[in-house]
Amino acid sequence: MKTTLILGSTVIDMIVRVPHLPVTQEDINTRSMTMALGGCSYNAARMLRLFQLPLFHCSPTGDGVFGQLTEKLLREEGLSPAVRVKGQDNGCCLCLVEDSGERTFLSTHGAEYGFCEEWLADLDPAQLDYVYVCGIELEEPSGQAMLKWLRDHPGPQVFFAPGARLMHLDALHWQQMEACRPVLHLNEAEACWLSRTGAIEEAARTLHDRFGQAVIITRGEQGAVCCSAEGNVQELPGVAAKVVDTIGAGDCHAGTVLAGLKLGWPLVEAVDLANAMAARVVARSSARLDETEFDAVLNTWRKNAGKDLPAEGKCGIL
Repeated sequence: MKTTLILGSTVIDMIVRVPHLPVTQEDINTRSMTMALGGCSYNAARMLRLFQLPLFHCSPTGDGVFGQLTEKLLREEGLSPAVRVKGQDNGCCLCLVEDSGERTFLSTHGAEYGFCEEWLADLDPAQLDYVYVCGIELEEPSGQAMLKWLRDHPGPQVFFAPGARLMHLDALHWQQMEACRPVLHLNEAEACWLSRTGAIEEAARTLHDRFGQAVIITRGEQGAVCCSAEGNVQELPGVAAKVVDTIGAGDCHAGTVLAGLKLGWPLVEAVDLANAMAARVVARSSARLDETEFDAVLNTWRKNAGKDLPAEGKCGIL
């Protein structure tokens, strides 16, 4: 089995629960404050790890206070930073979570959002099947270097999750990403903005026609709509959940879809399981499912849906 390349950040999430978002000059006592590893690519990569699939997570870590903390938490998971950036610290993300479970992010970017082509010099692109890319990294000054690497290595399929800040990518970013013909993974608001349409199925078809590949559009508790590479649109129901917080739910959904595609599943099966995994993620604090939770969701899904699909990869993790 080939390796999947995951490009992007590993971030310290400071999760602060508040009754509501503060207004100017308001004083609020928080309900709690906790810390966890996060970041779009980290959350997506974790899902592939839970499937025991081969991956290389190219996620840089600085040598300042937050960088050292990131490394410490990674080592507690049996991992180590793939790339070390000297003389630069990591940023962090302040995650404000309201009683509804909705989250608002205040992010400081550091070494974790950078990219350098030299970091992939020892990687054989012929041994890659997919490359996961998040739009947040493309905003950075090194984003053009990442896009150049993708253009120079057209073999693996790009899996692109543009994220909530997709409107900050300029026309050149989008033109270059279109040329990569990526699988698109985004939520309903993002899809409607990018397609300039107001209907989700129309958005799926429009984006499929524009990018030439499969499109997955998440809808929270309502599930997801997907358009296959052949242009077939299908709606898949969500799974009911009591929302604790929505941090990382979209990333974990994307990671599950990517794992399913890597295993050769039909797109609709991968998205259906991703809906179930995302429902479990929003029912807990932070996006980090453990192996017991993952296995429970997977086994329940297979039993309820009558699926007999391969559940795990046979290769280790790079």
